[in-house]
Amino acid sequence: MTIAPKFRIILAIVAAVLLISAAAWAVREARGEAEAEAERERPVATPQRVFTDHGQTVLRIDAATLARSGIVAAPLAASDAAPTTPMFASVVDTARLTDLANAWAVGTAQVSAARARAGASKAGLERTRRLYADAQNASLAQLEAARASYAADLASAEAAEAQAATTIASARQEFGSALTPGSALVASIVARRAMLLQVALPTDASAPSPTIAIVGDGGIRASARLVGAAARADPRVPGRGAYYVVTGSSGLVPGMNVTALLPSSGSAGGATVPAGAVVNWQGKAWIYRRRQDGAFVRTVIATDLHDAAGNYIVRDPVAGTVVATQGAQLLLSEELRSQAPIESDGD
Repeated sequence: MTIAPKFRIILAIVAAVLLISAAAWAVREARGEAEAEAERERPVATPQRVFTDHGQTVLRIDAATLARSGIVAAPLAASDAAPTTPMFASVVDTARLTDLANAWAVGTAQVSAARARAGASKAGLERTRRLYADAQNASLAQLEAARASYAADLASAEAAEAQAATTIASARQEFGSALTPGSALVASIVARRAMLLQVALPTDASAPSPTIAIVGDGGIRASARLVGAAARADPRVPGRGAYYVVTGSSGLVPGMNVTALLPSSGSAGGATVPAGAVVNWQGKAWIYRRRQDGAFVRTVIATDLHDAAGNYIVRDPVAGTVVATQGAQLLLSEELRSQAPIESDGD
């Protein structure tokens, strides 16, 4: 069938309109996709949280961000615990004590063997003497040989005893009378069931405390028991100090340097700052105090007093001051990340 010319024109117009519409739709889709891609690649604006308020750097963080980041603020509790003074301590390398303990064990066995031989030879000498006296049933030569054998065995026993005594004396000179080979304490140290510490003591200390707390890297905390005065001085600290022992499962190893918290008499008063609230920066200890307007301010604290749990005892800030007890490190990171603080409106 032949299509009339006017119908062909109409069909051509319709096809052209459809083609133009399809092209326009494709252009709109491409433009929308490009705009969406640009939106996805656009950097997310970080809200300004660090400001300068009357010359003081403050952090303003909304409640939702605080909750999401795990930052918790709470008032400081009053301290009624006895304060402690941090002192240097080190885990003693007891390889020499182990050698002395082993030498003493060998010497003790040798003493026992020598005494047994001397006892047997003495009995033999007595029998030979009786036989010689009984119508000379034993010859004089046999009697003299028995005497010589007994004398030799007796000398060996005395030599072994002298060697064991020398080992004991060496141990006492090097480690003190409380660390004597053969004692249960030395056996525990040799078997690494206990670790030996040398703790520096204050020059005005009247007597070492029977027990102290030990704090080490990696969150190590242990309770140490007094052994006695240290026999030798540690060149790194003044004075001889004292020996303490901790359980071998404490995580301490020979040569490690740790902090000993020596208890003081009375109560320090002030406020207790949890160890988790403290951040260290530029050689100082800081906390983040929360102002009444909700902003956080970094504040330096003194670190010379602790309690037995390792918390700090301070007189400034006072008890009741609200500080960041969790997430203080995040606040410090946020403060240091900001490079261009701007002026705030004040409190």
